Amino acid sequence: MAYTFRVEGMAPAPQGSKNWLPNRRMKESCANVKPWRALVTSAAIATGLPIIRGPVSMSVVFLFLRPKGHYTPKGALRASAPEHHAVKPDGSKLLRSTEDALTGSLMEDDARIVSCTWQKRYCVGPEKPGALITLIPLQKQSP
Repeated sequence: MAYTFRVEGMAPAPQGSKNWLPNRRMKESCANVKPWRALVTSAAIATGLPIIRGPVSMSVVFLFLRPKGHYTPKGALRASAPEHHAVKPDGSKLLRSTEDALTGSLMEDDARIVSCTWQKRYCVGPEKPGALITLIPLQKQSP
């Protein structure tokens, strides 16, 4: 059985490097990573699904709004607008923040992910920025 849910409300945020502060504390390099993880965790909990405790396969589609420069003054998509979201942020760093957000909310641990696919793309039609996440438990869940 596959569990699919949407995360909507902001563009996905990468979890990358951390920066050292003068007070010997560390800070995430991306200011939006905490709100992104909170949004993913909230969406995962809202599914009401039990925590997956065994191996899991994961698929994520990260959705981004197109920049205004991709459109003509009349609102049509420019012929020169790129088809693919082949710009920052890195997909692997987006995946890292999303996996961490799912740990404890829908998965026992992100170390349980044994296969994963991801895609970055622009929103189409009424889609909102965020992510479409599918988790597939690979063994029968015990109650």
